[in-house]
Amino acid sequence: MSNKPIWKQETSLHYSLQSDETHIDVRYEPAGFQSAWGVYVGSRMIDRCSEFMEARGVAIQAASRAA
Repeated sequence: MSNKPIWKQETSLHYSLQSDETHIDVRYEPAGFQSAWGVYVGSRMIDRCSEFMEARGVAIQAASRAA
């Protein structure tokens, strides 16, 4: 990654990561006991994580691979 990624809080349940040309969304998806944080590159889900910090790490890894 050439530029430092920038996090933006869209809502309390939606965060976005912008790094160069890559835009990644981390959104909480309530589904009862199956609730999770979805990590999206564009409209494609790349992972679902039970904890926000795990989803954040997945987003950072995806941004570094895309760079």
